Amino acid sequence: MIIKKIFGALLLLAVLALPQNVFAEKTDYTDRNYYFRNIRTVIVLDATISPGVDVGGNIAVLNIQETFRQDAQRRLRCRIITEAQARQILSAQVGMNLEALAYSNPVQARQIVQQNAYQIADAWIYANVDAWGNTTYIEPERTVWENRRETRRYYDRFGRLREESYYVQVPVTYPPRRVDVSTVQVSMQVYDARTGAMVFARKDVRDREDYSAQSGMFGRISNSFYEDLAKKIR
Repeated sequence: MIIKKIFGALLLLAVLALPQNVFAEKTDYTDRNYYFRNIRTVIVLDATISPGVDVGGNIAVLNIQETFRQDAQRRLRCRIITEAQARQILSAQVGMNLEALAYSNPVQARQIVQQNAYQIADAWIYANVDAWGNTTYIEPERTVWENRRETRRYYDRFGRLREESYYVQVPVTYPPRRVDVSTVQVSMQVYDARTGAMVFARKDVRDREDYSAQSGMFGRISNSFYEDLAKKIR
């Protein structure tokens, strides 16, 4: 009996330690007149971070950009051109060194890539991290009714020992606990390369009861976006 009580207590602590609540909301826009199946080549621009949003430094930014590129390569059944590759290809066509320009004026270099994307691709994709952070609150002590399994032994009419399980509701009081929440919000758009018109967009907002879980959350956001885009392109 003592062992069972210890095991039950450890199981309860383990459950409480796990992330319990997840919030996710996706808002989409789709140009229903656009024929996505004409897309054969896309330029995936480097993901950007909104001013004032701290994702953990330059290495974290590079990891976010790499995740967004890799997911495109895994999910989209078309040719993928990275922003760096697009600069290299378009440098000769526009008559200027876009790689050098990207170091001195990355905004202008990206604008030139976007304006000339139609020469090498059917569409280009852009992502921006709008929010990335942690919050904390204290969940007060609470009492809830839970089912508890009980077992009773009895002898049937033939004199054989039997066991029967049943459930009873009992009040269980949980102490106050600190709750850490990770938040990520990402905006993603797809533009037609020839017209420059936005043909698909998504805002994905997610909260999770966990600490610094944003990298994994961003990966799921990116993967979900490309999965849904791939369905349109096929």
